[in-house]
Amino acid sequence: MAALTEAVADMYKALGEAQDALEAQEQLIENLRAAAGSSPSEGVLAARAALDLLTARERQILVLISQGNSNRRVARALGISEKTVKNHLSAVFTKAGVSDRTQAVVLGIRGGIVSLDGAFNDASPPTRPTSSSAGTPTHSGPC
Repeated sequence: MAALTEAVADMYKALGEAQDALEAQEQLIENLRAAAGSSPSEGVLAARAALDLLTARERQILVLISQGNSNRRVARALGISEKTVKNHLSAVFTKAGVSDRTQAVVLGIRGGIVSLDGAFNDASPPTRPTSSSAGTPTHSGPC
């Protein structure tokens, strides 16, 4: 019983740390929104050049993580595995020269891939693409 209590306590601690990280990311994005609107600087041009290296799928994943979606939620929304999302994020980090999600989102904002118009975490993930053929029902929405 003590082990179960300790495991639950550890889980709550980890959840609290994850929530703190998301709140810090949200604050950073809000600060960037407040500072947006100036003409392209050298940093913006460098961000755009780095982001030009990304594939369409990598850009799509960057946008989804900028909305506060977890790897699992992105995977479900796109109909891919969580490991594939991690692989795409690793490629984003390498191509953009960043080391974490927050830096990638900041670069996406500076480069114009990530929109500053919507409120943080208010967008639903996109519907999952499906192929439709005669007599085959189509499925929309996350799994």
